[in-house]
Amino acid sequence: MRKDFLEILSGELIAVTGGLLAGLSLAIFKDKLLLIPGLFILLPGLLEMRGNISGSLAARIGSALHLGTLSANAKFNNKTILRNIFASFLLVIFVSLVLGSLAYVATLIFFKIQFIEIIYISVFAAVLSNIILLPLTIKTSLWLYKKGHDPDNIMGPYITTIGDVVCILAILLAITVVV
Repeated sequence: MRKDFLEILSGELIAVTGGLLAGLSLAIFKDKLLLIPGLFILLPGLLEMRGNISGSLAARIGSALHLGTLSANAKFNNKTILRNIFASFLLVIFVSLVLGSLAYVATLIFFKIQFIEIIYISVFAAVLSNIILLPLTIKTSLWLYKKGHDPDNIMGPYITTIGDVVCILAILLAITVVV
């Protein structure tokens, strides 16, 4: 009971710290973000998508570890891991296309501005953050399990928070590349 409490507490402390870092990043680059029409329409959905997909991946890995269908020493060429990577990439591409399209339509309706680049920014940022977060999620889940911790207690808040920070940085990079 005490071990679970400490694991959950540490995960939540990481989440609070990461949330502050993500918010600080947004505040620092606010002027750059305001120049992109529709970005503040896209941003909440993109951040939520990153956390949900990475959090779900961590939960699936944790469940597979607990059920014994995945070993803590598994490599990235493991069938279970490869299937989860494939599913995560499909979800990221599909959802980022939908989010980008919705942001494009909303920008067109509300601001009367055609800014098709918002779709490219959405997909580029989502794929880039997925490339960073997938190995991090898998490796951290396996490492925690190997060390005797329950990944389900720690990974949810940890990976969603890291996902927010990485996604904001990926959006800033996407803006620099696309626009």
